Amino acid sequence: MSTSDVSVNYSQTGSELIEKIYSDDYLSIGGRTSTDSLAAEAGITASTHVLDVGSGLGGPALHLAESKGCRVTGLDIVASNIRTANERAEARALDHRVDFQLGDAMAMPFEDGQFDVILGQDAWCHVPDKDKLIAECVRVMTPGGIIAFTDWLQVGEMDSTYLADVLSAMASPNLATLTGYGAMLEQHGFSIMKQEDISAAFIDQYNVIYARLENLKDEISETFSAKVYGIILGKNNSIRRAFADGKMGGGRIIAKLNGRGGHGRKTQL
Repeated sequence: MSTSDVSVNYSQTGSELIEKIYSDDYLSIGGRTSTDSLAAEAGITASTHVLDVGSGLGGPALHLAESKGCRVTGLDIVASNIRTANERAEARALDHRVDFQLGDAMAMPFEDGQFDVILGQDAWCHVPDKDKLIAECVRVMTPGGIIAFTDWLQVGEMDSTYLADVLSAMASPNLATLTGYGAMLEQHGFSIMKQEDISAAFIDQYNVIYARLENLKDEISETFSAKVYGIILGKNNSIRRAFADGKMGGGRIIAKLNGRGGHGRKTQL
């Protein structure tokens, strides 16, 4: 799995299709409800500077700026997502509070110690080296910063063929586990505040989205092609099967950084 795989899946057309199936501004299944839950757990207020890692079309960042009045920076590796998100921020007169930057989550283009809260919504499954991601989060966080994220997780054993099919459908290089994320965070100096399996909520949300996809068959086939619809349906069938088989689910983790942030490798701007 490479950066190009993610860029193809989340190309301008790809993101447009995913947003149509999911919800406005979002490329993640939880939508605003998930953003609100993360914001509440992380204690986000108007004075918080938030970094949304894997910001997509800007859904969480724009919603937080509107609902909390906070400052939000979005980071995404797909150039078309960044353009769209910045255009939406400007159109909604939120560009004084929200900005989106192109960059790699494993080598963030930020100076040390900038962000009070780092957010992720169902996006870190696309990051190849999650240990490097967490290390970068530590580097760019303020002292005592909070990390709050949801993600797609492996919850059951899969043989290599099954796993390869799921990862291909998701455009993901690998899947973490809930305990794996917890251990990784602790190794990087975080104290876990909440670590919960939310697979049931993921499955409920995904079933709604799958039904929406079925209802959009004619529209997607006419706008794009029947072949495109078939590809999308095939990928979603693989994901749906993994949920039904108890192989894949979701998790939510909130953790606080012990001691001071802003240490480690400093990215050259």
